[in-house]
Amino acid sequence: MNAPIRPAALLSDLRSLPRAFWILFGGIFINRFGTFVWPFLTIYLTRRGHSLAEASLAVAGFGAGAMLGGIFGGWLADHFGRKNTIVLGTFGAAISVMAIYSAVSLPAIIVATAFVGIFSGTYHPAASALLADLVPDGQRVRSFAAVRLAAKAGYALGTATGGVLVNYSAFWLFAGDALTTALYGVVALLWLPHGLRGQTTHAPLITALRTVAGDRAFHILWIATLCSALVVVQTASTLSLHIIHTGVTASFFGLRLVPENIYGLCMGLNGLLIVLFELPLTSWTLRFDPRRVMALGFLCQGLGFALNGLSGSLTMLCVMMTIFTFGEMISAPTANALVARLAPEALRGRYMGALGLSWNVAGIAGPLIGFQLFALHPAALWVASALLGIVAAWCILRRRQA
Repeated sequence: MNAPIRPAALLSDLRSLPRAFWILFGGIFINRFGTFVWPFLTIYLTRRGHSLAEASLAVAGFGAGAMLGGIFGGWLADHFGRKNTIVLGTFGAAISVMAIYSAVSLPAIIVATAFVGIFSGTYHPAASALLADLVPDGQRVRSFAAVRLAAKAGYALGTATGGVLVNYSAFWLFAGDALTTALYGVVALLWLPHGLRGQTTHAPLITALRTVAGDRAFHILWIATLCSALVVVQTASTLSLHIIHTGVTASFFGLRLVPENIYGLCMGLNGLLIVLFELPLTSWTLRFDPRRVMALGFLCQGLGFALNGLSGSLTMLCVMMTIFTFGEMISAPTANALVARLAPEALRGRYMGALGLSWNVAGIAGPLIGFQLFALHPAALWVASALLGIVAAWCILRRRQA
């Protein structure tokens, strides 16, 4: 890994980013604001009479689809262009979200969630590759932090809105998600550049596979990211069940918050902390060895989430989420920037897709494992989360060049 670079002034860096970057920033915010369905899918399905095991299959269907989408999304981004891939993925995902709402049987719901995963997995690596195309290496940590700010701010506001919609109107929960996803596609179609494309002619599939297979630094980052992602996906699956199971409530100014509202509040805190602190934190993290920064972040994610074992109150839930979010803020932008640096230009989309594959694997395995551990005993889930954070940190630190 390269030595840490001396950080430039934050505002100066942000002002120098190209116009197309800010368009991408806005599109990602819109898309993530409309992520109403995913955080509340388990609650929605169990209210429709499906068992917890059936709901976990539907959630895992999304992860399976996202895995396929990530594999082909990187190739599409390199071959047809980042813009075209984003447009295809967003419109496809919007249609598939409404298909979940229309589906009646469990198999139909699983198929629909799988298609949402396929199309979502397609456009995410394209967006990351486009960002790497637009921004020079020295500014990528901050630019990835900025788009995470857009994503998390949108997600936090969207989750809070979804917490209202899930108790008010299931139709608008799904329609709002579909409309905002399609709007991201319109923004991409009208205003985003194509970015690099036609790269598959310079690096065909067999060359790409050989390059990725021989990149040990990328392998280590991939394994560490997988361990971290297995913890992160619990916030969209078992965390809501934990809060409902413990029956945490609170009252503010005469307004009583039920467990569903508490879950939305916790996810909103995650987004608020990222909006307020992630960009300034990049000025601090750039001063240190990126390996140590990522290792500390992964460790805080695992140990922070494990504190759910003590979270019998809203205060402890907020402490847990604060530690978890700090780990997320310092690890994710550094890891994304590292992948952009490791990837040959002709393979940038496929490297981003390969990294996304770790999240897709976690999207399949995480809910299934998490639900099983939670059903066995909640403490088993908290211990597993801590161990995953430790393993992720160890993977990053075990090699001098990671």
